[in-house]
Order: sequence, then structure tokens, then C-alpha cells
Amino acid sequence: MAITTPQLHRYEEVAEQLMKLIQSGHYKANEKIPGTRLLAEHYNVSVNTILQAQKLLENQGLIEAVPRSGFFVKWRSTPAQELVKSQPKTSLKPTLIQRQRLALDLIQSTGSKKLIQLGAALPHESYFPAQALHRIAAKVARTQANGLLRYEVPPGLPSLCQALAHRMTGYGCDVDASDVLITNGCHESLSIALKCVADPGDVVLLESPTYYGLLQAVDTLGLRAIEIPCHPESGIDLKKVNDACQKWDVKACIVVSNFSNPLGSCPSTDEKQHLLSLLQKHNVPLVEDDIYGDLAFDGHRPSPYKSFDTTGEVLYCNSFSKSVSPGLRVGWLSPGRYIEKASYLKFTQNIASSSLNQMMLDEYLRNGNMDKHIRKIRRHYAANISQCIDLIKSNFPDGTRTSQPRGGFVLWIQLPEKFDTTVLYKNALEHKISIAPGFLFSSDQRFKNYFRINCALPWETMLEPAIRLLGKILS
Repeated sequence: MAITTPQLHRYEEVAEQLMKLIQSGHYKANEKIPGTRLLAEHYNVSVNTILQAQKLLENQGLIEAVPRSGFFVKWRSTPAQELVKSQPKTSLKPTLIQRQRLALDLIQSTGSKKLIQLGAALPHESYFPAQALHRIAAKVARTQANGLLRYEVPPGLPSLCQALAHRMTGYGCDVDASDVLITNGCHESLSIALKCVADPGDVVLLESPTYYGLLQAVDTLGLRAIEIPCHPESGIDLKKVNDACQKWDVKACIVVSNFSNPLGSCPSTDEKQHLLSLLQKHNVPLVEDDIYGDLAFDGHRPSPYKSFDTTGEVLYCNSFSKSVSPGLRVGWLSPGRYIEKASYLKFTQNIASSSLNQMMLDEYLRNGNMDKHIRKIRRHYAANISQCIDLIKSNFPDGTRTSQPRGGFVLWIQLPEKFDTTVLYKNALEHKISIAPGFLFSSDQRFKNYFRINCALPWETMLEPAIRLLGKILS
């Protein structure tokens, strides 16, 4: 049975139309939006539908209720523009990644249960469907005991490959089960994808700033990276991509396609098609990490680059580590025309992924209310991001700027230039708070006054007190 994008409820459609009016500037910051009854008449819906739409927009941090006055716009559009203007300059020159071994020391320190984990981009366990997974684990152990004793050699459990292909079809991708390879999480997908298209010493393009796991993968494979600057909203700089491809023999371009880590950028459909066209002209494959794609605050999942692929040169990587369970370590790769090579690489790396975990995820996708769960956590993440931005504005030093993500759950923060977030990292650890300092997100020290935080934590018990304490440390 094919998995398709759920039909929007009427209140979600109204909320989306109001959101577009807010984002376009029709309703400006601190301006009151029309009253409930006026909106009900305008959209020809019930008052209850408008109330639900208002609640959704409030959860997403776009509007706020003022007692006896109605709802007012909270949307902030200028900080993202200020953030991009102040991004450190990059040079389009291939470099070997260095110092990323330091990331291991920093990330290992986040394993302590005594820390508030703002550093790792990992949702709190309360945001995962634990009860459903416990029930499914017991069912699989009871009904498929023999299956647990054998390898699910590449490409993986056939029914899971089919379920993932159906899910990708819902994203607009033209794939079937034979195009899907099960991996040990998204990180292994990325590693295999890069091995398919590049050899040690080859040049690849990376976003800047970029997820440090990608820098580590490039480091481990002995590749040379050109870091391409990114806009906080539209993503990778297309002109700089073209310049780099003209100057160097580029073997791959690597992007976190939707709600990137750490910036939260999400290119438009036109921008995605433009990048693919540009790469195709230079015969450069695209390695796509779409791990945050399901987490759009407005409920509309952006199309992945893979949905526009007509040549088999997009190697699509994903997993459910950010939404269902990181502990399952089940990811997948849809590598286009490289499927045979990718399957061989997977087999030679570790033969197969866990049979039990594949069976559990397969059962969850079919009978675990996945889409309902995604809608629930999207609301939480949207509310947390909005509240964090507000609290940072009132508690951090003047001149602090933040990204304005429309999905995912990480926030990229720029402090005034006098601050060094490696020092902040060490000071915060003394107060039982972890952060991800900016140096992790590039091959050099250009983001020394930036850092990233994870907003997928309970607000009252973790996020709010941690943000307030960071503000005190900074002051």
C-alpha cells in the first residue's frame, strides 16, 4: 500500500494561507490580524476552524494572543538577512579537513545524563514513540523469531525496502524497492554514497557552515573539500558552485537539502532544479542528506532533490534517527545509477544491518501511525524554536543573531565578534550544559563566535533554564 502525503485539514489550509500573508509582509510584525469572526467569514469556514488555525500558528510561533485584544504577528524576517550579511568569507580552494577529531571528544562529553544536551542534534527521548516501539518489538520477537536469526543481506529486508520506496514516492521521487539500500543510519548512507563517486584526494563541495558529521566523513575518506557559503533561507550559493566546478575537477556536491544543519535553510523548488541543472552541466553527482525533510513546521514536506533527478546522479540519504529512534540505526540510500556499487560496498563494510531493527521499522511504518507522530513532534519543535528565539533575544548580549528555521529543531546563533564559543562550550559544561561550538561546522576557525543548539528538548525543565543560564554565562 503506497504511502502518500496526508490530506490537509481545512484549518491547516487556512493556517497556511495566513502564514504566507505574514511571511510576505501583508501582516507585519506586532500588527493585529483580523478577528476570528471576520476570518471565518472571509474563508467561509466555521469559527472553530479559525480557532484551530490560530492555535496552529501560535504553536509555530507566528502569532501570539494578547488578552482581550486578539492575535498579533510575531514573525521576524530581518534577522536571517542580517545573519547572511555577517557570514565569514570563504575561499574556493580544496582543503583536507583537519581538527575534526576534536569533535569526538566534544560529542562524547554529551553522553552524560547529568548534562542538558543542547550540543547534540538529538531529540529528547520523550519525543520518540517509545510505547509503540516496545509493543512492536514484542510482536516481532513473538511472530518472526526465525527471521531474527538470519542476515538481511543487501539491499535489506524486502518489505522495508518496499515501504521506503512507497514513502519516497509520496515525496515525488520516481523509485521502487530495487532502488533502495538499507544502511546503519544516515551516516553510513553518506559514507557509501561518497565512496560510489569519489576516491581519496578527490575534490567535493560542501555547504558552509555544514553538519560536522559530513566533515568527519570527508576527513575519513581522505577527500578534499571546497566549502561553499550558504544563505540561511535559500541554501548553497549557486554562483560559487558554478565557479568551483569551472576551476576544479569536482567529483561530488554534498547538501543537507531541507532545513539544513545548522542553518535551517530550505531552497525553493526553482533553486533545487537550478542546482541540479548546474551540476549536470559539469557532470557532478549530488549526495543529498534529507534527514530533516519530514519536520516542516507548516506541515508541507519540501520536495527532495531526488524528486527532480532524471539522470540517476542524485544519491539520496535518509534515516528516522530524528523522528522515530536513533537507537534503531536504520537508514537508507537510494543511489540512482550507483545501486549495484553501493550494495557491494555495504556488503564489504559490514555484510548487513540488524534484522530485528529492520523488522521493527517495517512494522512501525505500516502500522505505527507514523504520520500522526510526525505531526505531533513538528508542533513541539516549532513552538520550541520560537520560544528559544524570543528568550535569546531578551537574555543574550546585544548584537546576537539567530537563524529563522521553518523546520527541523536546531538553531544557529551568532554572538558579537568578541566572543569565542569554544570558551563558551567549556564554561557551559561546568554548568552541566552542552553546546556545539562553531568551529565544528567548518574546516577552519571561521565560525568562532557562532554555536548551534538543539531545541528538541522539554521546554520548562530543560530548554528554558538552559537558555537563561547561557545568557548569564555570556554576561
